[in-house]
Amino acid sequence: MKKITKLMLMVVAVMMVATGCQKNEEVIDVSLKSSGVMTVVANWQSGSAVFECGKAGGACAYAFKIDEWDEYFGMDGEYETMEGNSIVILNSDGKTFDFTSEYPVCKVIVKAGRGAYIYTYPEGGVYEDSGLIGFQGKGISHVTFCYAEPPELIIAVKARYLRYINETTSTEDNCESAGLVAFTSGWCSILEYNPYPSTSSFNMVRQGVVVGSVVVNADGDVTVTLEEGKTLTTAWLFIGTLEELQTANLKDGCPNFTNPAVWIPNTNAQTDALGLSYMFFDL
Repeated sequence: MKKITKLMLMVVAVMMVATGCQKNEEVIDVSLKSSGVMTVVANWQSGSAVFECGKAGGACAYAFKIDEWDEYFGMDGEYETMEGNSIVILNSDGKTFDFTSEYPVCKVIVKAGRGAYIYTYPEGGVYEDSGLIGFQGKGISHVTFCYAEPPELIIAVKARYLRYINETTSTEDNCESAGLVAFTSGWCSILEYNPYPSTSSFNMVRQGVVVGSVVVNADGDVTVTLEEGKTLTTAWLFIGTLEELQTANLKDGCPNFTNPAVWIPNTNAQTDALGLSYMFFDL
């Protein structure tokens, strides 16, 4: 899916000048600032990635180490982990770097000289950060990432449509996605969800009767199609975690599906080759 497609790699941004075999001692830009909370460890005990993440603490289950950091040219590139994570190093040189990660990162350990800086991120981790530096601004020797599995995403859909009683008369109805139960009271007791993007298709229902379908393609894009005699007017799409659906953005105990910051709205109804009304969410 496009919005979680791997980021394209950037070219090496800075080349540090050095002489002979001496380490690069140029002063780094002190304005560089990571979003993580920095802990200083003056004498860091190096080891495997798992060892170092264990020593740094935290609940992240996985670890990955980029060793033998190039003190002049940095380590720009994409690094694939055995768990399926992709960590991208950007704008790096011997003393600083940015990163992105497909899995949430809870800690980053930057070893330089005898010590290390441990960057700790808020609960849930981060997927990117910039301006990380080595201990005391010295040349980086290695960097260890501590990260977790990404949260499982779900999908839920609500739609409104015109139902034609005859050629000249119509009435507006609502329908919701069918799947797994998320709520037990309020109007949202009929709003159900499915795992995303692993669920390739599911039904749209009104009062327990199927009135349409939802298809999720290989890229994660979503198409909502209604049966003959029904014309979509608006559809709202939620993609996030089950916890977010159940606890955030609630109004009277149910999701505020009209909030465009959380639910993606669509008013662009189209007609397919069979004459059926559909809406496409290009994600």
